[in-house]
Amino acid sequence: MSSSTSSSSCSPSLTVVIGSVAPPGRLCSCLEALEAQLDDGVEVRVHESSETPREIRQRFPWASYTTSPGNLVPHHWRDGIDAARGEIVALTIAQMIPAPNWIAEIRRRLGDGDVVGGAIDPAPGIGLVDWGEYFCRYARDMQPFRERETPDLAGDNAAYRRSRLDAVSDAYRNGFWEQEVNRLLAAGGTPLRQTPELVVLLGRSAGFMAFAVQRWQHGQEYGRRRGGGFSAARAALGVVATPVVPLLMTWRVVRLVIGKRKHRARLVAALPLLLTFDAVWAAGEAGGYLHTLRRNRKRETRT
Repeated sequence: MSSSTSSSSCSPSLTVVIGSVAPPGRLCSCLEALEAQLDDGVEVRVHESSETPREIRQRFPWASYTTSPGNLVPHHWRDGIDAARGEIVALTIAQMIPAPNWIAEIRRRLGDGDVVGGAIDPAPGIGLVDWGEYFCRYARDMQPFRERETPDLAGDNAAYRRSRLDAVSDAYRNGFWEQEVNRLLAAGGTPLRQTPELVVLLGRSAGFMAFAVQRWQHGQEYGRRRGGGFSAARAALGVVATPVVPLLMTWRVVRLVIGKRKHRARLVAALPLLLTFDAVWAAGEAGGYLHTLRRNRKRETRT
């Protein structure tokens, strides 16, 4: 069951969809950063797994709030996109703190474009667990990098022209998993640009257990979706390779951070956390492959 309250903008040109599975304080920082950028053409939608306290809703009455218990962020993004009224749809999560020119930069970039993603940097004062989450998820989006065309845009800092999303809406009926949607858009000829000028900062995370559970859930979903196109032998190989996966994932992050010459000491300190988060993802992915193998076996038994 879901509940919602709505904002007052009449005819927005841009909708910001915030997927929230984090504590209320994280959402406050995100909304505070957006507040100074708002005008009558901006709609802000918060889609959350647990209901934001009344005092926060009263503090930010210009946002709408829809509560859908049990949803993952990709499900919240899907619901927000479906409900969005703007021709441009910008995505982020509650832990992100948009830069002061975030909305203006999205409008500028999508004045004659269709999709744009940006940089994700660590906010000042975050803790060790936050650094572990940052390296695990966003090392590739850390500045510096040159503007580039790539389908590997993080949904946590991305914006889409609504007409492009409508054309591939069937692809995100089970959740807006940006990797799949972006690759489908790219295959259809839509340019996907990533620019270092569109910036959000990762603030305090929801904590070790919350992120570990999220990694498990996302890894499992990834395994199920990817394994759906595999043969039984290929899915079984994915399960067998599980011990190697976190090592490869962690090594890729280490290479990226070393190459960017930033936050190396933080990486060393957070390395056990990074490896743990990657191991949890790999276990979830293997669980997804096992689910596929069991499902295929049941189908074969029926036939």
